[in-house]
Amino acid sequence: MELIPQEEIKTGHQFNFAPMIDFLFLMLALFATLAISRAALLDTEVELAELKADKANTSNVDRHPIHLSITAEGKYKWLTEFQEYPMISVDAVQEELARQYKLGVLPQDHNQTEVLLHIDRKAPWDSIAKLLFGVREVGFPVRPVYEAN
Repeated sequence: MELIPQEEIKTGHQFNFAPMIDFLFLMLALFATLAISRAALLDTEVELAELKADKANTSNVDRHPIHLSITAEGKYKWLTEFQEYPMISVDAVQEELARQYKLGVLPQDHNQTEVLLHIDRKAPWDSIAKLLFGVREVGFPVRPVYEAN
């Protein structure tokens, strides 16, 4: 005969924390990955430039603007004062920029050339991102523009 019965010596039910800790580590890894990828996507240093109708502004005298357009279908156009030239792809835009740079049409300093993107509201984001990164790859600063109404 025992002083304390065996049933009372047994410990009660214990809760296993290992799966909960594993789950918390997985959630921490997921949110850390999301935060890093979101910062990488949003931190592209894109500045929005406003087009003003007044031509008397002399602050952009040393700047050479190039106007590119992205249509609602995701197609590219090179805009001049008189005509629109359809561009087949981002590679075609890069080749035209390089060609004009070699011919001396564009300033030697890439920072003096300003590529302005006129983006249709319904343009697919994929086309916009490809053109943004494609122009930057060639070495020219690029800015999406909006026209104040």
